[in-house]
Amino acid sequence: MRALHALCRVTGALVAGAVLSGMLGGCNMEDDPPTQQSIKHVFVLTMENKNYNDTFGTSTQDPDLQAMAKQGALLTQYYGTGHVSLDNYLAMMSGQPSTKETQSDCNMGFNDVVADGWDAANPKVLKAKGGMGCVYPNTVKTFVNQLDDLKLTWKGYMGDMGNDPTRESATCGHPKIGAMDNTQSAQAPTADVPKGDQYATRHNPFMYFHAIIDDQAYCDSHVVNLDANLQNDLQKIETTPNFVFITPNLCDDGHDGDGTGAKPCVNGDKGGLTSINAFLKKWIPIIQASPAYQKDGLIIINFDESADMVPAGKTTVNGVTTVTVNLPGDACCGQQPGPNVVRPDDVILPVSATLQYKLHYVGVGGDRTGAVMLSRFIKPGTVSNTAYNHYSMLKSLENIFQTNGYLGYADDQNLVPFGNDIFTNLQW
Repeated sequence: MRALHALCRVTGALVAGAVLSGMLGGCNMEDDPPTQQSIKHVFVLTMENKNYNDTFGTSTQDPDLQAMAKQGALLTQYYGTGHVSLDNYLAMMSGQPSTKETQSDCNMGFNDVVADGWDAANPKVLKAKGGMGCVYPNTVKTFVNQLDDLKLTWKGYMGDMGNDPTRESATCGHPKIGAMDNTQSAQAPTADVPKGDQYATRHNPFMYFHAIIDDQAYCDSHVVNLDANLQNDLQKIETTPNFVFITPNLCDDGHDGDGTGAKPCVNGDKGGLTSINAFLKKWIPIIQASPAYQKDGLIIINFDESADMVPAGKTTVNGVTTVTVNLPGDACCGQQPGPNVVRPDDVILPVSATLQYKLHYVGVGGDRTGAVMLSRFIKPGTVSNTAYNHYSMLKSLENIFQTNGYLGYADDQNLVPFGNDIFTNLQW
């Protein structure tokens, strides 16, 4: 293809030659080299809680993921934007920073964010009353709302969602506003639920925006069970959404288990990087075989946050054990904490009547995780050492699909989106 286009560019007066004219019969002289906007289908797969040095360095649990990094681009300086999980997912899809509740996975309830104006430093960032809340009001839009405005399609595919319909629906699965979230822990297989249920609402960013969940039919058609839907949707370009967001279950995404089997997931799988590797080994080839990916697709494999958490001792008072964990919170890209939290800070996270964690937040970020990107627009073996984070990814998605402006902290003129250090094959 490159040779043919090069030949087309230099024909000039030579086209009169019969033989050469025949050779150039298939030339489209109006064809332009591809750009990032040539990408029409993006697939984001988000894994859990792994640091760069393990995933892409010392670990022997993820050989297939390490091989994928060599088949496309390895982003060595990709960072999470928070701890302990949920706030990272919300940053990816809305550009909104942590609240006091999203930084601890909304374990105290599925509560609304009450708006208290907009941040003076960035008027696209919502101030939450008291810094509290989990579910954003309709005034806060997401990337997928931007896609709707452009008449583009999207779906979120969630591992295990609806396995136990008494916990959550198989579509648009979330607690009622104000209720406790029963998906905070994985559910082991039982006679009634033979596969168990390892779906976690906190890993499904779409459930935290009234702009999505208030229209039940809309939400049901856009946020669906992974295994029941994705492979069928990939069969044709026409049925493949322009934007696909994939969240595995709590074992497949590496959140649970240690990868060795010594501390397995509730279903007996090893978890950790071992289960991440198995999940990607299954699904990445399926996506790559789809007509949409082969035509103009991009795969992004990222992690919500690093596992760089430092135990700092424990105490027991009145029968309650408090385990202190330091969260370094290394960040990049000039990331700000936003108007709802402060750093450093201490947060108590109850686990049971006799156990709680004291989370000592040092910095604002989610530490270094790395990421992998695959596409025909990326040369194999590409390595980017540019600093990126979840806000960078959001800004890049908005650039790719040419949305009307940037959301939240993606709207920072100093924030660098993915560039030609990654998209190394944008020429004929």
